[in-house]
Amino acid sequence: MAATTLKTALLGEVQGKTADGVTQYLGIKYASLRDRLAVAEVTDHGNRDIVLNATTYGPTAVSPPFGCELEQSAIQHTLPRKAISQSDVSCLTLNITVPSGTTPASKLPVFIFIHGGGLVTGGTSWPQYDMARFVRLSVEKKLPIIAVSVNYRLGIFGFLTSEELRNAGYKPNNGLRDQRAAMLWVQKHIHCFGGDNQNVTLAGMSAGAVTAAVTLHLRCSDNLFSRAIAMSGSYFMTPPLSLDAHEEGYRQAMKALGLADMTPEQRLRVLLDNPAQELMSKIPPTVPIAFATDGELIPSAMTFAQTKSYGGMKPEADGACIDLMIGNAQMDASICSFSTPHWRQNAAQNLITAMYDVLAAKPAEARELLEKYSIAYDTPDDEAFSAVLNFINDVVSFAPVMSFAQGWKGNVHVYYFNEGNPWEGPWKGQPSHLLDIAYLFQNYSEYLGEQQQAVATAFAEDFFRFCYGFSPWPVVDKQGNERGFAARVYGPSDKGLSATITAQPYGGETMRRNIIFGKADKVSLDDLLMVVPKFALHASVGIQ
Repeated sequence: MAATTLKTALLGEVQGKTADGVTQYLGIKYASLRDRLAVAEVTDHGNRDIVLNATTYGPTAVSPPFGCELEQSAIQHTLPRKAISQSDVSCLTLNITVPSGTTPASKLPVFIFIHGGGLVTGGTSWPQYDMARFVRLSVEKKLPIIAVSVNYRLGIFGFLTSEELRNAGYKPNNGLRDQRAAMLWVQKHIHCFGGDNQNVTLAGMSAGAVTAAVTLHLRCSDNLFSRAIAMSGSYFMTPPLSLDAHEEGYRQAMKALGLADMTPEQRLRVLLDNPAQELMSKIPPTVPIAFATDGELIPSAMTFAQTKSYGGMKPEADGACIDLMIGNAQMDASICSFSTPHWRQNAAQNLITAMYDVLAAKPAEARELLEKYSIAYDTPDDEAFSAVLNFINDVVSFAPVMSFAQGWKGNVHVYYFNEGNPWEGPWKGQPSHLLDIAYLFQNYSEYLGEQQQAVATAFAEDFFRFCYGFSPWPVVDKQGNERGFAARVYGPSDKGLSATITAQPYGGETMRRNIIFGKADKVSLDDLLMVVPKFALHASVGIQ
């Protein structure tokens, strides 16, 4: 590994590291914070006379210390990792990976990646998110790109809001503002690293895909990116909540922190000064960590009814993204078995109760849906939990793909990731959540067989083509999903398949169910979406 020094007009000299045909500039500060709840301010390198050392990752945002291990357990295969520090105010860093020899004249497409983690965990220094192999493969495929991965604030420091915080000058949606600050930094500086700031693709996985979907509607997102990719996540996975809902969450948080009887000024001092990890660890899961419909960045919450109508999905800003790639893994809901294992207990009872609560005026439809998902009062917990995950997967993961395909005003490329998990664990053989990341970024290549690697390579190559503005496969015809539909299908490799194209939205080779779409004339997707938090509430009450 060799040191590489890049001379730039705005940042001065930047020292990175080069190995195997790629150069990485790590831990570059893109924004500064006055304090842990302040709005991010885009920054340049402070002293151009001092070489900026970008050879090591910067600290991640404050989050549960076991986050990387949990995510790798969901992937069902570990990778070696180094200990990385966390910080409440110095976490706004990004990493840039470029083909070696790239110059400002190269003007390569830029791929900005937003990690997932439910808005409470995640970090670009985790080994599964190393972009070196991804960029190296782009060179091998003669589609060289520049990859940028972004850290942003998480948990209460990224998404807590209340009237008293806003009155004190602290705005909602810090984590989202951080991501926008990173995109502004890229617009200003990426040309120094050989990137084209007019050819930027914003991509996100899971909660990062939620960000990508939300960012499509920011009133200030114009010209920050040309196209977007939403992987296994959408607007409806973690939908923006009203300020009233956040107010209730804030009250719960203050009670959990023992601050309920303090004055607003005293509470603010604790939030700003007490050890960040200590505060974060005391926040119960009932406190919503989500975006807020603040009327500034996010004007309002979208509904399925809006998104599935053509033109219902359109940017708030002019000149914004037109091309969209969106897809899911066939069993994205597998993540619930790791993040919310208590949902298994009394799963049938809790879903039945939630279904009849939401569809109280339509008991026949509720009963038919439960029957189609094979859920009855006497269904054993393990069997019921599997059925519940099928329902959640259809509503939260698959239905948004179909709705975006119909409603987005521009070109939509749909994909289905159907590759089975090759490693030992509860989801072996099934296309589980996060497996697509393991395949896309090539960091698990030595643990894959030849046919599995063929899926990983095809998956990544399609992403490169999309970043170049090519159409890797036909877009969805806006006449609707039953006519002119097309989707790329990755895997399953155990059937000798790497990448194919299907003209069917569900059934057969798609490995997707039509249950909820078959009831769309009687039960709306928005109603079915409400069943999921109702189920979660009943499941949480059951363990208290």
